[in-house]
Amino acid sequence: MGLNRRQLKKEARTAIGNARPRPYWVCLAYMLIGTLLSVLTMSLDGSIEAYKQMFLSVRAGIPTLVQPRPVAGAMGWVLDVALQVMGAVLAVGFVIYAMRLWRHVRAGVGDLFDGFGVFFRAVWIQFLPSLLVGLWSMIYAFPAATLVVMTGQSWWMIALLPLMAPAIMAAYSYRLAAYVMLDHPEMGCFQCVTQSKYMMQGRRWELFKLDMSFLGWALLCCVPVIGWLLALWVYVYVQVTEAGYYEKAAAQAMPGWVPPEPPPV
Repeated sequence: MGLNRRQLKKEARTAIGNARPRPYWVCLAYMLIGTLLSVLTMSLDGSIEAYKQMFLSVRAGIPTLVQPRPVAGAMGWVLDVALQVMGAVLAVGFVIYAMRLWRHVRAGVGDLFDGFGVFFRAVWIQFLPSLLVGLWSMIYAFPAATLVVMTGQSWWMIALLPLMAPAIMAAYSYRLAAYVMLDHPEMGCFQCVTQSKYMMQGRRWELFKLDMSFLGWALLCCVPVIGWLLALWVYVYVQVTEAGYYEKAAAQAMPGWVPPEPPPV
């Protein structure tokens, strides 16, 4: 069941190097679209105006905490939700793009919008795991918040951090759900989440170590200007490696499984 991380990452780099158009241009397009959606969302929920007021207050020497207030009423709330849904669907589109790269199938910017071809499934497969992880996190959040309120001591938030373990384990268990959904359109989203959990049995620590192997790259991305440009390549690198991990996990969990090319949408 072991994973050869070096080989997996080498294969991912090879797939990225052979891709045309260059993946960092596709990633740049994805980031720009995501940034635009984020700016529009922050405009609607009042965050931009709140940050502006906070900046002016600090500049005037009067530090204050300003709470965001919606600036467009009920219609603004609807548009806010719509923008977040679009962001979720685009995220699935990037998963499709990463899967195509790993499988050496021609891919480009257009793949980012393929998630709209499975719109409702794409939204649900993004929402459902988050909901389940959120429920698991209540094992930590509820007692921590209760003790902080009852005692007035915020150190409980740190002392009870080990209770976050079930939520973290759940996040890793459901990590491959979107890949399963794209490869198995006949399966419902609950089934995809369940299948991801089955595939990740005994593998959560393995995937965690794979994540940690990118830590050095993440630190380099924090370097101003150069790091920001590097982040475009690193983001694709991480996603394509994860797509490869999914294939290898699926092959071991389901002997005889053959990945479709390209992933159905």
